[in-house]
Amino acid sequence: MRHSPIRFVVFLRFILYFILGYLVVFFSENKSLTWDELLDYKGLVNRMPELSLTHIRFLSWFYISCILNNLLRGALHKIGMDNFVYWILGMLNKPRAEKRIFMFIDMKSSVTIAEQLGHKNFSFLVQDVFSDLAIVENYHGEIYQYLGDGAIISWSLKKGLRNNNCIKAFYAFQKVIQRKSIFYDFRYGMMPEFKAGIHIGEIMVLQVGRYKRDISFNGDTLNTTARIESMCNVCKENLLISGVLYESLKDKERFTFKEIDGQKVKLKGKRQAVQIYGVKQKQKSKKKRKKA
Repeated sequence: MRHSPIRFVVFLRFILYFILGYLVVFFSENKSLTWDELLDYKGLVNRMPELSLTHIRFLSWFYISCILNNLLRGALHKIGMDNFVYWILGMLNKPRAEKRIFMFIDMKSSVTIAEQLGHKNFSFLVQDVFSDLAIVENYHGEIYQYLGDGAIISWSLKKGLRNNNCIKAFYAFQKVIQRKSIFYDFRYGMMPEFKAGIHIGEIMVLQVGRYKRDISFNGDTLNTTARIESMCNVCKENLLISGVLYESLKDKERFTFKEIDGQKVKLKGKRQAVQIYGVKQKQKSKKKRKKA
């Protein structure tokens, strides 16, 4: 649908809403319809209700409700469920401190890929991979911002640490990309790869702007997360986490952690060194079946 003309998308959405609304009217007028009667396509034509003024009013309100529902879902996806509640209650006018988990995720060799594909095809590639990035919502992650060919994902402390959701989300995204390798190879001639850095710390949550308002996270935690992600190429790791996050994890058995350099690492632009760990997913051992 993203590759279709916008006029076609709007028209198709209008038709689908109308069909859905008309089905509601049809079944409300034929409440005693049996399964056999429903399969009788010729008889269904005679059962089509005539649209009265009441039906037209219902279809109008139904269509408006669908639009409002899309707007509400868009607002929830834009600022996240937690921030949406705070925004409705007017609690974001003043900055408030909150401890959160952040992931900076970035496409590998994006400059080279952009030169090979051209700006148009590269833009379609970014759309496709960010559409697949929605898998992080299954792990309670909220996409805070898109930054060119990368993104910032955040978790509340409780949701991010539960079942190692903040780490599982990265590997779930990688798995989605790998499953669609045929699609990416056919359309772009390559399969995108990603690297990420994760950190935990205190930030300030506030509403910024007067006309184009936005929910902003400010604090050194974001800068540190970005620096950790930038070390992935140097350390030759796909996923790096901070020592603070490592100590906060309750279940460390599902992943393999390797301390980088065995000591704290000096990050660019940071006065104090930070302890970081490389993370790898443990391979599930396949149990051999015993021969009868």
